[in-house]
Amino acid sequence: MPLRIGQEIQALPRQACLSAISAEALTKPILVLGAPRSGTTWLAKIIDSHPDVLYRHEPDETIPAPALLMPDALPALLARWAVETGARTVTKQPYFRKSWQKRWALGVRTGLAAAVGAASRMPPPFKGLAGLRIPDLAARPAPRLAIKSVRWAEGAAILAQCLPDSRTIFIVRHPCGQVASVMRGNRQRRFDLKTDGTDMPFDEAGTIHFAASLGVTEPDFQALPDAAKYAWSWRFLNEPAYAALAAQSNVHVVLYEALCADPQAQARRILKFAELDWDRQTEDFVARSTSHEGKAGYHAIFRNAVAAAEAWRNTMAPADQEAVRSVVSASKLARFWPDLMDSR
Repeated sequence: MPLRIGQEIQALPRQACLSAISAEALTKPILVLGAPRSGTTWLAKIIDSHPDVLYRHEPDETIPAPALLMPDALPALLARWAVETGARTVTKQPYFRKSWQKRWALGVRTGLAAAVGAASRMPPPFKGLAGLRIPDLAARPAPRLAIKSVRWAEGAAILAQCLPDSRTIFIVRHPCGQVASVMRGNRQRRFDLKTDGTDMPFDEAGTIHFAASLGVTEPDFQALPDAAKYAWSWRFLNEPAYAALAAQSNVHVVLYEALCADPQAQARRILKFAELDWDRQTEDFVARSTSHEGKAGYHAIFRNAVAAAEAWRNTMAPADQEAVRSVVSASKLARFWPDLMDSR
């Protein structure tokens, strides 16, 4: 049954009442969800580009959700994420003008974010300034809240069930593209390892357990080439989330490749699903973020979208591509990509 979230919000600490988000907006959050390196940040920034949105970037990294989330704990958790204004959560660029801020606020907030970011790279005592909170400088509560996560699939399913006015957007990327990106990031040491004693930047224990449920023993898993292990991680991250989310009417599934191929049309569809009007600021951001020429950084949002979606075909070793296909061709999600179905 839907939560009586309004009553829960009234019982929250006073800090939540001073936030840039209203209790009403907390009943209809927009959640952007997907596996790491599947396009979640770009998708989230498309939504953040709307003037009515207050955006929180992976607040569950700073304030983790409980391992066992009960529905009645959702309102307080959402409120804590909404008022989290540490650098990790609120300084993901680019920044956008907002309807709920005065014109001067964007410049001031950008300057504060830059100062906090600079402090994080300096020695003590200046480094201590990196822990400062960055205020939203809201003139009025924001109409909508958007949260991005690459970890919160189980909780997202509960949220979608309990908050019918919420909107969850789940993005899935071709497994070869996602695996190629994660493998490249691991080679460049861009990830913290999930557990000690492994060079795999994913939940290896969870992946092994998932593979075992489908008949692949741990010795067999460990004998696989790295690309196949990454492919099992792709299945572990995407299949349970898709199964829990896709059947719900307030969940929209996006294919990364479709978003890259026709970003304006797909973005319009996504914003309509999220009950946000199409806005010129979003239109401009989508155009700028997909037409970048030249080399794009690993975490860059501005890039040539079509080239980014297809880059793995030329950069990923054929043996690695085949290892990924051998694992994911049996997945129910393989139907989204004809080349995976052809490999069966």
